[in-house]
Amino acid sequence: MLYRLKLLISMSILLCSSLLVAAGVPGKKFDVKSGEIVFDISGGGEVAEGVHISVQGKGTLHFSDWGVLAFMEENYEEVASGRLHYMQKTQICEKFENKQRFDVDFETEKILERPMPKGNFQTYFLENMVKTGQETIAGYPCDMWEGAGMKKCLYKGIPLLVEYHLMGIQHVKKAVKVDLGIKVEPSKCQLPDFPVEKFALFKTNIKTKSIKLPKDLSALLFTLSKSLHKTLAENKMSEENLSAPEKKKWLNKVGEHIFEAEKQFLPHILSTMKEARVCLSQAEDKNEANACILDVINMKKEVMSDKNDNYISAWDEPSQQRIMDEFDDNIEVLESKMKCIRASKNISDLSACMKPTS
Repeated sequence: MLYRLKLLISMSILLCSSLLVAAGVPGKKFDVKSGEIVFDISGGGEVAEGVHISVQGKGTLHFSDWGVLAFMEENYEEVASGRLHYMQKTQICEKFENKQRFDVDFETEKILERPMPKGNFQTYFLENMVKTGQETIAGYPCDMWEGAGMKKCLYKGIPLLVEYHLMGIQHVKKAVKVDLGIKVEPSKCQLPDFPVEKFALFKTNIKTKSIKLPKDLSALLFTLSKSLHKTLAENKMSEENLSAPEKKKWLNKVGEHIFEAEKQFLPHILSTMKEARVCLSQAEDKNEANACILDVINMKKEVMSDKNDNYISAWDEPSQQRIMDEFDDNIEVLESKMKCIRASKNISDLSACMKPTS
């Protein structure tokens, strides 16, 4: 009995020592030593009348050493449908190592290095949020926290849900598979072989409307929600009290990246369709006809989620007439809207331009 008591005391001391060591780990983020989390990414909403966006993708989080080393990857597709057609693929790669954060910019093929905020990670992660209850996600009970335009559910500091929302538009990252305590291979936490640049953090008093907003929907909603709720607090208002024009103004900010892309795309596709129509009038067989429309097909693939090739399968007289009539009709409709498109200032204006005529 004495031996068993000594053994239990020794085990208790060992466990307490382990917890004390974990609590004192510099840069510790989570109360679990290691793990891998798989997330579903979803969301969307109506960004303007007749323009709906949807989001779908996956994410993974690998961490070891209590989160001192953490690696997050996200890949998702944002699609706008209805009066406007737009598609953007977003790839996010972040690494937290010791007290540094590394963000991969795939467009410039660079890695931005910046220091982590000082102090406790969980305190920083839940800044200005209040605990509202508990939920079970992927089989784990997590504490739900809510703040201005966001929700987060944490299990021992590990985020199992991160949601941003603004004016009915949302971006949700929710855990669907959780493996804790497993060994995380170093190969799963490797950044691309891009040059690393130091990123200087600085304070600014520039208003949000003057800042180039991010295109990543989660970052965009986070930035705008923060700005919106600051404005609401200063005016002692709630989101429900906003007038229709005010709501439209904020939604226009959400859709700014779509507007900018479409305002460039629409005149370009019009000129490309005109060139294709001239080429089609001279095509002698379906191979020549398909060569004529190749640029149109490729342009549509870049901005639409439609995976169909839309190649011409026949070039007999009835087919020629039908296809060229379709080109004439589409060119005429789009050309009639170009004055409105050029004058548009935001996605609401552009949506109104593209409203089908009865």
